[in-house]
Amino acid sequence: MTKPQVRIKKIMGSSIGQSKQIDDIFNEFYSQGYIIQPEMNIEALARISENSDILQVCIEAYKNNIVGFGTVLDYNFDYKEDTSKQNIADTDWSKYEMFLKYCNFDERFTGVLKKFIDDRERLGYATIECIADETGEISELQHIPSHTVRLCKESDPIEVEEVITDSNGNERKIKRWKKFKKFIQMVGSKQVYFKELGDPRKLNRLTGEYLADGQEMNIDDEANSIIFDNIYCPYTPYGLPRYIGALVKMMGSRNADELNYKYFEDGRHIPLAIVVENGQLTQDSIDLLAGAKGQDAQHKYLILEAEAFSNEFSMEEGKSNVKIHFEKLAEIMQDDALFLEYLKNNRDIVRGSFRLAPIYTGDTQDYNKATAETAKQITEEQTFEPLREDLADLLNKKLMKELGIKFVELKFKGPKTTDDTEIAKALTPYIAGGVATPNMLLDSLGKLLGKEFEPLTDEWADIPLQVYLANRNTNLKTTFEEQNHISKAFDMQDVINPLKELQKAIEGALNG
Repeated sequence: MTKPQVRIKKIMGSSIGQSKQIDDIFNEFYSQGYIIQPEMNIEALARISENSDILQVCIEAYKNNIVGFGTVLDYNFDYKEDTSKQNIADTDWSKYEMFLKYCNFDERFTGVLKKFIDDRERLGYATIECIADETGEISELQHIPSHTVRLCKESDPIEVEEVITDSNGNERKIKRWKKFKKFIQMVGSKQVYFKELGDPRKLNRLTGEYLADGQEMNIDDEANSIIFDNIYCPYTPYGLPRYIGALVKMMGSRNADELNYKYFEDGRHIPLAIVVENGQLTQDSIDLLAGAKGQDAQHKYLILEAEAFSNEFSMEEGKSNVKIHFEKLAEIMQDDALFLEYLKNNRDIVRGSFRLAPIYTGDTQDYNKATAETAKQITEEQTFEPLREDLADLLNKKLMKELGIKFVELKFKGPKTTDDTEIAKALTPYIAGGVATPNMLLDSLGKLLGKEFEPLTDEWADIPLQVYLANRNTNLKTTFEEQNHISKAFDMQDVINPLKELQKAIEGALNG
């Protein structure tokens, strides 16, 4: 296999007129062997959006569409059918809800996750610090600027205990071997160590050493835990950002933009060739023309002076034969920015690395309602929804175990990608055909009105309306027929005759 000719490992931080390398603050520690060196310059990747007009837009689209619509809790079992778990599940719900509400007092839970996603998409990996309370249970989540964090060499695997549920619904404990990650953060000259969330061992945050059996540690020296996630790459545990294949194009776009910018500083705005016959321009005129560039030369007059050669004077008139005239060069003047098509193609390639439709980055105005809905639906199915599920699964596996939660899980909401009018049209034949029940229609009604409705608990709510009304009419008809049959079978004379006899007896008694 041939070796690649170009491999960018050092990204140059660019500024107008100069470039300089951005140093990795961990450089001197990689050679010591206990810190894993990333494939890319992490410090430079943290600033990469300064050199791209599309990267940050794509990252913002990821942040807003993955977690920006909020969170929701849900039971991971059939709450109605399995009544034996309801009390525990309700406790789990309250506990998870309280944790998400108060896990950070400075910003919302989704705000922490947006920074987490920003780091992952920019650097290839991301970290969240988990802070435990006095009971040892995590109670707070804080974002860590991931470009200040590096992975340490993995230690030997240790035996951990996991709880699984078998096919009969019974919980069973199993043991397995697992390698846990260790992290180091450096800010300035300060170093702090972290362990991976779920690691049962105690780690000294100052020395990076695990506490041996029988040893004790000051609680202030105990390391906090980290939730780690990366964009998988087979040859580096840090992962690589999605745009890495388009990195050269991003740098090229930056250079093209700088070239266009420099035109206003150093470009020639005089589309003329100055031709001098029988003489030459004076040095002052040459200097004036040399300085006639950039914005300073716009809308200014040029006063040029020329002097004749000694043999070019007319002896008869004593006058010079020097002539100055101008040749138009408008066709070679830059009348618009250069590399416009190149810049446009590069934006498309970078956006394509994130699998985003142009509508998410504002790159087109050619959408109509149908194409916009289709683009949103495809991007939801292929990009955002899988990423939401992966992130929710990561957090649930980490947080539920640490919080002791079994029956409630976290989910991320998504946008509404369907047309309410089309939903109503699609539901009409099912409603008319007596298939849909009231509870089935509550979700659609909630989307139309922007509200959430609790399922109806009455028996009729789980029966199609047409079926329920038909059964009710049948029952009413049966009741009416039974009552009519009873009235016919009952002889009214059985009531009238005793009344007549009673009336005669009363009259006789009065006359006697």
